[in-house]
Amino acid sequence: MASLFHQLQILVWKNWLGVKRQPLWTLVLILWPVIIFIILAITRTKFPPTAKPTWDSSTWNSCDGWMAQIFFFSCISEEADSRYRVMVAQ
Repeated sequence: MASLFHQLQILVWKNWLGVKRQPLWTLVLILWPVIIFIILAITRTKFPPTAKPTWDSSTWNSCDGWMAQIFFFSCISEEADSRYRVMVAQ
């Protein structure tokens, strides 16, 4: 157990020497996530999330529903729809 503690102590000391010898790189390592977080926070405040419509069975087959607007459904008449059902059933 003492050897594990000793290895950890040497590793921490080596890390501290790297921090001391390369202060600019240490600063970059600390500031980089902070800058990314600030950019994300600013973007989030400028463009707040919007609620998306939930699925509604009444708008699934209508040509003016949100599903038609998203997926550009073409309006199929009831007659064409019934002929398709007959062809599938045969």
